[in-house]
Amino acid sequence: MKLNILFFLSVITLTFSHAKAQNLKPEDQIYSAVLRGILVEGAIPFDNLPKEKQAILFSIIVKIDNLGKVDKVEFTNPSNHSDSLIRYTQVTNEIKRDKKNIFRQYKNFIYVLPILITKDGNSNILITPEFLADFEKLIPKKDQFDKSKCLNITRTYSLKIGDIHY
Repeated sequence: MKLNILFFLSVITLTFSHAKAQNLKPEDQIYSAVLRGILVEGAIPFDNLPKEKQAILFSIIVKIDNLGKVDKVEFTNPSNHSDSLIRYTQVTNEIKRDKKNIFRQYKNFIYVLPILITKDGNSNILITPEFLADFEKLIPKKDQFDKSKCLNITRTYSLKIGDIHY
């Protein structure tokens, strides 16, 4: 009897987790890839940076082809400073892997996810000319996108991270 109950609970749990995975949106998967990129070993400690470098503003642009596969992943405002935190290559590979096959439903789509990363506990952002230039490039001009694809610009994700020491 106990074995039947455990089996039943296992089936319900698997069904629920599968249904939850089916409800994921492309932007959720893209954002999760960014989080995993940040949480790997070697992320920079924000305390060692000057105040003007304690905020990173960028967008991830994910282009999905007519087969529902990720064709290209681009980052606005790329720099060595932000790559040391975000890990462009790892995030790109994670998005292209599409482990949950979410992008198959979104053929010929382009997703633009603006992301602001700040140091936890630092509520002041120093607005420098460099930061303003990054802000201007946050959403690329419409004529830079393939007009045959559906453009989806998502809300801005704000991520606060603490210092990470390894």
